Amino acid sequence: MLWLAPQRFARATPYPATIAAMQTAHEAEMHVYYRYTEFSRTATQEGYRGIAYLFTAFAAAELIHAGNFARILARLNVEVPPVPRPVLKAGTTRENLIAAAASEIASIDSLYPGLLERLRAEDHADAMTTVRYAWATEKQHRDKIAQIQRWSPSFFEQVAKHIDAKTGQYFICQLCGCTLNKLPAETCPVCANAAKHFRRIEPSG
Repeated sequence: MLWLAPQRFARATPYPATIAAMQTAHEAEMHVYYRYTEFSRTATQEGYRGIAYLFTAFAAAELIHAGNFARILARLNVEVPPVPRPVLKAGTTRENLIAAAASEIASIDSLYPGLLERLRAEDHADAMTTVRYAWATEKQHRDKIAQIQRWSPSFFEQVAKHIDAKTGQYFICQLCGCTLNKLPAETCPVCANAAKHFRRIEPSG
């Protein structure tokens, strides 16, 4: 399962900008993971089955991204302390879905491009690869997220019913976080590793 190239980890060359960027990325992904886990719990309680499953799948993908960033830090001899669960005040599922859509678009348009810009000067190949993979997995669903962002404020119940009706299964690549509704035939469309690395995400509740 080890897909990261080893060429830069053999020597203890410091990468201060890379380390700072990976720490930012790891903490950000863990916070999103905690948020989406809580959002999924709220959606389950409120009876929005499809939205709960969506949040569960997105949380699982964020956890994989966080793990990849943590492994880069570990290979750079940086201690990676656990990120404590923040105090969260989840709103209604409508409010949470709107907030999550805005957060996903911000990650696609700002967070990941900003991380790549910070990494570019030191050109740490594996760190840049992990960010590109995370960015690509988020961009897979940009159009759907944008539609959720557009229609949820005024037509939430219709959006929720549509998500319920269209929800099938989610499969996630355990190496890069690619999230699909069916298993790829041979390889992951993001990291190009074998499809055997995908696993089905169990629905909430």
